[in-house]
Amino acid sequence: MGQQEFQAVVLAAGKGTRLPEILEGRPKCLLPIGPYPMIWYPLQLLQRHGFNEVLVIVQESEKSEIQQRMDRLQLKLKLDYYCIPTDSECGTADSLRLVSDKLKADVVVLSCDTVVEANLYHLLSKFRERDASIQLLFVEGGQDQDVTIPGPKSKYKAEKDLIGYDQATSKVLFMASASDFEETVKLPGHLLRENPEMTISSSLLDAHIYIMKKWVVEYLTVSDSLSAVKGELLPHIIKKQMLQPPAIPEGEGVSEFNVNGKTDEIFKVFFYLFLPKMSVYITKHTISPLQFAVHTELDTKIHKASNYNKQKLSHPIRCYAHFADANTFGLRVNNVRSFLSCNLKIFERFPALTGLTERELVSQTSSIKSTQISKCAVGDMTTISEKTSLNTNVVANGCSIQPKTRINNSVLMDGVTVEESVIIDNCIIGEKAVVKSGSVLKNCLVGPHFIVGANTKKENVYLSNADGFMTID
Repeated sequence: MGQQEFQAVVLAAGKGTRLPEILEGRPKCLLPIGPYPMIWYPLQLLQRHGFNEVLVIVQESEKSEIQQRMDRLQLKLKLDYYCIPTDSECGTADSLRLVSDKLKADVVVLSCDTVVEANLYHLLSKFRERDASIQLLFVEGGQDQDVTIPGPKSKYKAEKDLIGYDQATSKVLFMASASDFEETVKLPGHLLRENPEMTISSSLLDAHIYIMKKWVVEYLTVSDSLSAVKGELLPHIIKKQMLQPPAIPEGEGVSEFNVNGKTDEIFKVFFYLFLPKMSVYITKHTISPLQFAVHTELDTKIHKASNYNKQKLSHPIRCYAHFADANTFGLRVNNVRSFLSCNLKIFERFPALTGLTERELVSQTSSIKSTQISKCAVGDMTTISEKTSLNTNVVANGCSIQPKTRINNSVLMDGVTVEESVIIDNCIIGEKAVVKSGSVLKNCLVGPHFIVGANTKKENVYLSNADGFMTID
C-alpha cells in the first residue's frame, strides 16, 4: 500500500505562532520530541507503513535547515520538498492547492506536529471499504492536561474540537472549534432533523491525519476561498453531505450547466478541465463529487437533504471518522503544554509510536557518566557528567551537563550548557542557552541563547533575549 495507490503529504510550513517563546524564529517542525525533531514522527509513521516517497511542504527560508536535519536522520523515504514563499500568508489548504498538480492518486495528509500511535493500514483499508471522500482520525483529547505549564502563570484555555457524528456509521456530520462559539452552539435545523441520533463530542482530538480522495484536492483549485484544511476545507466538505445534487440532464455529453437561470463560468472551467480526469462520470444516476461540490458552493437555493435521500441514491460525498481506542496515545504538539507533555511521555510511548525500542532514545554518540538517570532521552554528542541526577527529561543534541546538578521533568534543547550545582525542575531550556552554576529554576521558560546568571533563583518566569514577546495562552 505504497505511493502508487496513495500519495503522502506532510505539512511543515507552519510558523508556530503558539510557540513563540520556544521557537524565536526556528522551524517549528525541528522542535525536539525526545532526541528526534517532531517531523520525524509522521515521516517514520509513513515509512513504517510502506510509503517510499513523501511530499514535504516547507517555508522557502527553512528548507535548507530542514533538509540537512532530515539527511542526518537517514530515513529510507525519498523526501520531495515543495517551498512556499516565507512572507506569504499561506494556509494549509493553500499549500495543498499549490501542489495539486503533483498529486496523481488519493492522498494521506499529515501535519508535522502530529505525534500519534496509528495503524495506517487499518485507516486506509477503512477508507476504501467506505468509499470515503475524507476520513479523519480522532483520539481521546486532554492527554496533555497532566503537566504544569512553565513560565508566567496564566489562565490556560484548552483548545477543543466539536465533532458531530453518527454513532452507527461513524459519518462525520459537523466539525468546528469550540472557540468559534461563545456559550451556545447553534446547529442547522435540517442537520438535526436528518440526523436525530447525532452525537456531539468535545472530548475528541483531531489527530491531523486526513485521507482524501484526489478530487478533494482538485476541488481546492476551483474554490480558492478556502485557506485552511481543518478550519475551512473539512467543515465545508462535511457540510456538502447534507445537500441535494443539481438536476442532471440525461446522457453524458454535458458541457455546461444552467444554475438559477444563469450559466456560470466556473462550470465551464470544471467541465472542460476536470471532468475528463474524473473517475466517476455523470450518468443518469451517478454524479461526480467534484461537480457536486462546485455546484452546491454556487447554488444558494438548495432543497432539503431529505429530497435527495428519498431517491435512495448513494450520496457522492462521504466523510467518515475513525475513532482510536481510548488508550491510544496522540497529541498535536502546537503549544507549550503539549510540547512539554509529549516530551515527558515519550519514554514510555516510544515503542508503540515508532516500533523501535527505548534504546533508540539514547544516542550512541552521547557520553553518560551519571549513575542516577532514569526515563531520559539523550541526543547526539551530549555529555552528562558524573554526580548528576536526571529523572524524566529530554536532553537534546550537543548539550553539556556538569556535576552536582539535579534535573527533573524538563526539556533541554540543542546545545544547552548546564554548569555545576544547578537545580532545574519542570522547565524548558531553549537552544544554546547557558544556566550558570548555583542556579535554581522551577517552572521556567528560558529562551534560545539566553544566559542565566550564576546563583539565579527563579520560578514561573520567562527569561529571554527577545524583545516584544508575550506569553500566548
